[in-house]
Amino acid sequence: MFGEKKLSRKPSETQEQLMSKLIGSVSDSNFKAVSFRLEDVLIMTPFLQKNCLFMFMEEDYSMFDVSGKKSFTELRTAAEEAAEKKYGVRTKVTLEKIYDIFAKLSKISPEGKKRLMERECELIEHFSFPRECGKTLFREAKRNKKRVIIYSESVYPRETIQAILENCGYSTYDGLVILSELKDADARSWYAPVLEKSGASANKLINCGSDVAFDVELSIMKGSKALLIAPAIQLMERSGRIAGFIKEKILYNSDSSEYLAIQCILGLYSAYCFDIPQNKTPLSDICGDGKALGFLVLGAYRLCSDKPELSPRARLIIEALNSDKKALEGADDLEMLLDEHFGETLKKFGTKGCELPLKFLEGYCSASDRELFRPYMSADALKKWGASVKEPELVPYSSGADERNSLYKLADKMFPPGTKVRNITEGILAKGRKKKR
Repeated sequence: MFGEKKLSRKPSETQEQLMSKLIGSVSDSNFKAVSFRLEDVLIMTPFLQKNCLFMFMEEDYSMFDVSGKKSFTELRTAAEEAAEKKYGVRTKVTLEKIYDIFAKLSKISPEGKKRLMERECELIEHFSFPRECGKTLFREAKRNKKRVIIYSESVYPRETIQAILENCGYSTYDGLVILSELKDADARSWYAPVLEKSGASANKLINCGSDVAFDVELSIMKGSKALLIAPAIQLMERSGRIAGFIKEKILYNSDSSEYLAIQCILGLYSAYCFDIPQNKTPLSDICGDGKALGFLVLGAYRLCSDKPELSPRARLIIEALNSDKKALEGADDLEMLLDEHFGETLKKFGTKGCELPLKFLEGYCSASDRELFRPYMSADALKKWGASVKEPELVPYSSGADERNSLYKLADKMFPPGTKVRNITEGILAKGRKKKR
């Protein structure tokens, strides 16, 4: 997707070097087969977290809802959590099992359950797009006549996964392993059937995965070679402070559709900058990239339906970004991608939170990122800006979504922030998060 669009941002020099090494490894004549994890390596979605998809189903659910007490997003999230708890590991969970629990929670009719399952499959097909890094490696493997096996931990049925692969240009794969179809599968169960389908010995297989323990280390322990293609969302959240700042600001409401737009922007930003893995740039929150700055800050600000009242410094920042060619190109890229993925659909959810990237820049912009503004701001303005910045509060990276919003909302209602009891409650919640990680 990203390679087919005429986006202005090109890979950085370090990204190009890494891509060259990855291609060299996949093309190596010593290997007869290449395996790919579907999720995060070959396929992405334009969302910060998976429950964003469920927010597009609220209208569908309203036609069948008999209780009206909870949203579809709340019930669907709860149903998946309950399914994972019931079956022990995610690899045993299917969409059918999730909706069996969903139907009990919502008291929805069998017809409603069937329609919603079909709708979710339609939406995941629609929103899935290829990760260009993975697609390039896939094409290179096929060009060099390797057998290509894909494995997936998805909860979706085989026909949905096959449709996604077809839509994203992966139809020439040689084998597909879906862990939920295997008897008593766990996260490590993919290797044996993948090796069998590859028709190669272990030392002739190279695996491209996104998980260090279950993809990379397991492959190496079994005698194969492995390449780590870290998830773009993970790379974005570890690249600087801006994603953590935004997540902190929307923490209690990240499961609310009013903040859907900013979560979609972050999802697209992760693909825009980190499709090819890229390390953190020292003292920078946007990898020292003017187009990334324009994409996330100016592009998101443009999207605000009601432009917030700007402080004098925020006005200077926007004026500077509007004077910078790279920032303007980045903002145009965001507009193009939002239109491609969502059309007019996203607009009905509102644009709350789209001012947050600008607020971060105003209050917390790092020294090296402020240097990008030097051609457009006076030395005195830059000096005053630098003297006012501070460290933001952050939500640390977590491989799972922030799915405990209901606990925080309950805490807010029962124990207002700042009270002694609430401080104790915060400590308990924090311990719970750490244990989960």
